[in-house]
Amino acid sequence: MIWVLAILAGSLGAGCFLWYAASFPRSQVFGPTLVRGPIQGRRIALTFDDGPSLFTAQILDILRERQVKATFFVLGKNAEEHPEILRRMAAEGHSIGNHTWSHPFPYLLGRKKFAAEVERTQEVIERVTGHRPALFRPPYGARWFGMFPALRERSLQVVQWSDSGYDWKGAPGSIADATLNNLKPGSIILLHDALEGTEGFFARLRLRLVGKPQHANSQTSPLADRSGTVAALPEIIDSAHQAGFQFVGIEEFL
Repeated sequence: MIWVLAILAGSLGAGCFLWYAASFPRSQVFGPTLVRGPIQGRRIALTFDDGPSLFTAQILDILRERQVKATFFVLGKNAEEHPEILRRMAAEGHSIGNHTWSHPFPYLLGRKKFAAEVERTQEVIERVTGHRPALFRPPYGARWFGMFPALRERSLQVVQWSDSGYDWKGAPGSIADATLNNLKPGSIILLHDALEGTEGFFARLRLRLVGKPQHANSQTSPLADRSGTVAALPEIIDSAHQAGFQFVGIEEFL
């Protein structure tokens, strides 16, 4: 009986460790990961995942008006669909990172399939902007066996986050509050300019079950609405500036 309990306890402990290693943003178990910048000074980094989309253009307008640089972790399939927005990101001095081609669950991919997702995205970004990204953010923030060797082959640095606006579930006011409440020197802020991840999966499932709205597509469907993030962004930027923070690109943290 004791040995059974010992095996169960060991299995539970191993499972918890593996969950932490693969899923906790601060984990360094699988490989070196940037989670937060230096605490010296009051520099912070604004990052957006899953675009580009039609909402990205609105975000770029706000960033240009307030003279703020951000980092966009783009999906290859969306970059191919909106090359003009990707070119604008680069032209206006924002950093562009790789977020895979189609936002798959990393746990379900072998090394070759994962590498293909990354490389295909590298190629489309280079074709549109003339530069291959040096930054990578894994879908869902998840890391897994085989990921870091594939990234090292492409000289890609993994970047996670230390602060989130939880914009996949909140209204503009709550998005701004969630972002600003935890803001610290070196914070890397996670927001989204398109719809992917678990939310995107269930949104697409609902569309299949109830039928696609007329003229809807992956970027304009009400289920892909990022207007809350757009509405919250001016308050986030203005309040951070008032608190003495300076927005920088992720490269300054490396």
